[in-house]
Amino acid sequence: KITGKDTIAEFIRSLRPIASESEKTFLDNQLKLADVKLMQQFFYNFWQTRSKLNPEEEWNKYSQNVKAVNTKFGTFIFKGYETDRGRVYLQYGPPDKRDESPSEPNAYPYEIWVYYKLNDNSKLNPPQTNRQFIFYNSELATNNYQILHSDALSETHDSRWEMKLHKRCTALLTL
Repeated sequence: KITGKDTIAEFIRSLRPIASESEKTFLDNQLKLADVKLMQQFFYNFWQTRSKLNPEEEWNKYSQNVKAVNTKFGTFIFKGYETDRGRVYLQYGPPDKRDESPSEPNAYPYEIWVYYKLNDNSKLNPPQTNRQFIFYNSELATNNYQILHSDALSETHDSRWEMKLHKRCTALLTL
């Protein structure tokens, strides 16, 4: 049903957070070719493999999540699904616990997301339990929190994350 080239391309780009590695490669190739018919076939097959009975309903549910992520995590430069928090939200679902720390002394603004049970919608990893993601905003002027550390499989792992998070120095004014 989707006939607009720009629309189908945008919908396909939004699939990246839940696509397998081979689907990502195919997705990138489809976007380069920009053939509407091939993009439509890819899009339909993508959802058909996830829900044989009702692929359109699955897409509609996912599309609502993409809209929410775009609103909540989007920036002037990036759509929400292109940000680290947006990708994690779409790939793993909403966190069970989300701690926000916008103004801790000597620390960049950060969030810690905790998942008691982590299911990977891209099917890249098996289910995991008690995993966390640490995001931080080193730019300060944007809403683009980047992933600093996670203990989940296939995610950024940095044992020095706390030191990097608290690297922000505040200048002391002396008279």
